[in-house]
Amino acid sequence: MALSTAYGSGQGNLSASASDMRRISGGPGGVEFSLLFEPDAKDLSLAFSKWANLIDDFRPIFTDVVHLFRKHESRHFKTEGQSTGKKFYKLSKGYKAWKERNFPGRPILQQTGTLRDTLVRGGGRGGFRAGALERIGKRSMEVGLNPDSKVGKYGAAHSRAEGSAYVYQREPRPPVRYSEKVVPTSLARVGSGGDVPLGTAIAQIFQVHIVKARKEAFAKGNPWAKTYNWRKMRRGVMRLKTR
Repeated sequence: MALSTAYGSGQGNLSASASDMRRISGGPGGVEFSLLFEPDAKDLSLAFSKWANLIDDFRPIFTDVVHLFRKHESRHFKTEGQSTGKKFYKLSKGYKAWKERNFPGRPILQQTGTLRDTLVRGGGRGGFRAGALERIGKRSMEVGLNPDSKVGKYGAAHSRAEGSAYVYQREPRPPVRYSEKVVPTSLARVGSGGDVPLGTAIAQIFQVHIVKARKEAFAKGNPWAKTYNWRKMRRGVMRLKTR
């Protein structure tokens, strides 16, 4: 796994694609996933052992990754960026007064709520489908904002500190921000709660499904395989708070 302590940010697009590898750390072949956060963040690579080759269709895993991403975004907006790093830069006095008159009580980056709802709720009810991006296939996925949509361009402007909101200051307020750090941890610790980097939670949900596939492949005549409660492990990962 590629390890980093930096924080990445972008307008809101996460994509993942799988590629087979001949060797991992000198061992037998496995599968590597490249996670791309666009447009302004570093890539994140997750490498898994040969047991990942038991999975032909990664859509169930990608579906869980989408849920983790949307949950991560919900907390990011709710805390005005504090859960993922530095709190969003405060509004100018004049703009804050105007916003209070026209959109009373609305948090930063949530003037109408469209940007937040597109990232948190996606293409579901509420009319955000035109701006939402969600594609899940057997070997690849994308989730976030449609870059050609109005809300996608709005998100990119905040990510890059562009537009009328940044005339007097150049501190961006990224719609998506996450820790790129991947902290290796055993599945036995999953579900104990806590706050982990988003990359770690994604790696853990992959591992839950990979171990499930391994146990199922050797379940016949193996009582130990039946003791693995993958649903409990999955619930534990999905409950994690991410930064």
